[in-house]
Amino acid sequence: MTQLFEHNTTTQQTQELTAVKIREWLVSYVADLLEIEAEEVDVETNFSRYGLDSSAAVILTGDLGDWLGKELEPTALYDYPTIADLAAHLAQ
Repeated sequence: MTQLFEHNTTTQQTQELTAVKIREWLVSYVADLLEIEAEEVDVETNFSRYGLDSSAAVILTGDLGDWLGKELEPTALYDYPTIADLAAHLAQ
């Protein structure tokens, strides 16, 4: 395997793992917020369908930003309206 291929594969695996971890964090967060089981949270469902309003978006992005160690705009939930979309974006 070439060194370039190894680097690309490792980078891709790291990004995928990060997206998975972010997705898991978001699923857990939404489940806790809604007081439901994590298995009931669909990562392809829009945040708005879960009843998350603008104040919840501010709190969620603040908590997620703290967990990630970077500042996130509250509009991120509107720009990336599902858990899957947001996690993929943040993993880049």
